[in-house]
Amino acid sequence: MSSGSTVRSRIYSSRKKCPLSHAQRANALLWQPDPSQLGSTLKLRSGLRVRTMRMSRPRLAGRSLLFFSDTHIRTAGIRGFFPFVRQRGGTDWLTNAFRELFETIPEPDCILFGGDLVGDAAWMEPAIEFLRTFPSAPRKLAVCGNWELRRRWIPVERWRDIFARGGFELLLNEPVEAAGIRFWGMDDAKEGDSLYTVPRIPAGTDCILSHNPDSAAAQLTAPLLEGSPLILSGHTHGGQFRLPGFGAVVTSSRFGKRFEYGAYRYAPTGAEMYVCAGIGATWFHARILCPPEVLLINFC
Repeated sequence: MSSGSTVRSRIYSSRKKCPLSHAQRANALLWQPDPSQLGSTLKLRSGLRVRTMRMSRPRLAGRSLLFFSDTHIRTAGIRGFFPFVRQRGGTDWLTNAFRELFETIPEPDCILFGGDLVGDAAWMEPAIEFLRTFPSAPRKLAVCGNWELRRRWIPVERWRDIFARGGFELLLNEPVEAAGIRFWGMDDAKEGDSLYTVPRIPAGTDCILSHNPDSAAAQLTAPLLEGSPLILSGHTHGGQFRLPGFGAVVTSSRFGKRFEYGAYRYAPTGAEMYVCAGIGATWFHARILCPPEVLLINFC
């Protein structure tokens, strides 16, 4: 086992000894839902929903980002209700849906993946081929989700290679600048080390990729969020199963329903976070009143 995997295994085994502190819970209360930032939606023929948001960032005016997360590629299909739809397992539906997506929207400056690529390791090679179908021009960045890091027989450096073969650069608590946009990619809260080491986010960061919104809520305090960066997260799947007037039934978040889905604003600095509903499914192979979603952000 590599030294990195050993450290991660120790972190994993000690997680129950590291509950959220009072300060971390208090920091999470400073994030408030911001329905005014939800933007508009477009539903493609494939059933994929495109949520489009305009954000005021004068320095980045004219640039755009496409964010998607939680594909969970596996053999099992995903059933949807209201209306009834069944997505086939594997990559066929995804490939066709994203082909339609890129035919519908202007080419973004950066394509961002929020983690959890496969649900079954047997689908790794088809998943790489799916990523290779994306346009070649935009810069493509990714972060690990808990499904990448829970498979501890696959070293982190191997994941870098897997994403690189698909045309994506993997970020693990590190920065990169692409298309004039300064990004920071956080490690995962559940399986990585982002809850155990304070991230050293450079001043002036424009966009933070964090698979799990818990990472942002627990670790990103006002000094780290100066300049009001945009934070993009997934993980919750919007609950997969939502009820009218109630929302997500299950969120897989240490903060319960607080960060289940949608737009949020951090009171001390005005930083914005969007928790995307994602595409795939895990605990329940269905999405009810929660269609698969990608996020398109246009800066102005």
